Amino acid sequence: MSEQNPNPNPLGPEGSYYEAKAREDAREADRKWDAFYPIFITILYLVLGALFGLWHPGWMLFLTIPLYYMKPKTTAERWLNPVMIVLIYLVLGFFFNLWHPAWIIFLAIPALYILKKPEGK
Repeated sequence: MSEQNPNPNPLGPEGSYYEAKAREDAREADRKWDAFYPIFITILYLVLGALFGLWHPGWMLFLTIPLYYMKPKTTAERWLNPVMIVLIYLVLGFFFNLWHPAWIIFLAIPALYILKKPEGK
């Protein structure tokens, strides 16, 4: 029986098998880390809580999980997305007791979407 190759052209767009293989290996490594990241954060949270008693600020680590999967294209999208804004606000409040002036950063959320160029238009 002959085995059918799902990809009839194993070459990348540049025509190099080795570059296409390296790119595919990098994607596979990213997929493995994508699956492990929430487990890593949970283990880190448990270690911080059990060894150092940091249960309270440690829970904020879980807010990094949606940030990790968002994979923003620009720096503005990375720093001005709603989850990051909430995380920054909580850090400023819990660690520096800056609840009052820190609320202003929530104005950055609509600012990002006002300044963002519409895609495909």
